[in-house]
Amino acid sequence: MSFARYIGAILFGLVLVRQAWAGPASGLPSGNTFLEGLLHPWFGIDHLLATLAIGMLVVHVEKGSIIAVPIVFLSSLMAGAGLHGSGIWLPWAEPIVAISVILLGVALIVGQRYPELLLAVAVALFGIFHGYVHGAENMAGSLPLAFMFGLLLGTTLLLGLGIWIGHWVEPTSQVSRGIGVAISLAGLGLFLYNLIA
Repeated sequence: MSFARYIGAILFGLVLVRQAWAGPASGLPSGNTFLEGLLHPWFGIDHLLATLAIGMLVVHVEKGSIIAVPIVFLSSLMAGAGLHGSGIWLPWAEPIVAISVILLGVALIVGQRYPELLLAVAVALFGIFHGYVHGAENMAGSLPLAFMFGLLLGTTLLLGLGIWIGHWVEPTSQVSRGIGVAISLAGLGLFLYNLIA
């Protein structure tokens, strides 16, 4: 099996699992356990695709550290969840999350090596909204510590998977651009869904 088909099969499998996912683990209230936090980034298609794209992009930053941008993303994710937990309202959070998926996919399609500062600023902004949506969807106004640790670990593992894929795929390759097209189209679908839902 070629590498492109292997990655396609993984992404397709994750989408199928997402569709089959029928609620929080063990039937417990959402956002109360470490396991729910760990699994949440893997079963939210917007967060899954955005995090994988960020992981792929950070491998090819211009003269930068491979860990700086992921740390910025994780920190802003926690900050966004904290904003929700503090009762601060961010308008248009869901559409902005969908737009972030589109833009990250487009960044893969273009296939350039981006300056580390530019990528860090973009993922910081995206991370705040992704974290806010995580909080709004799953924590019902609170920030359970176990859930937050799980969320952080689950996102870190996804970033690691994206970095691993990025090491195997050249940024100008057809595989990278194909993944970017798939991510952008999924983001567009999410955006349109948010408009009509």
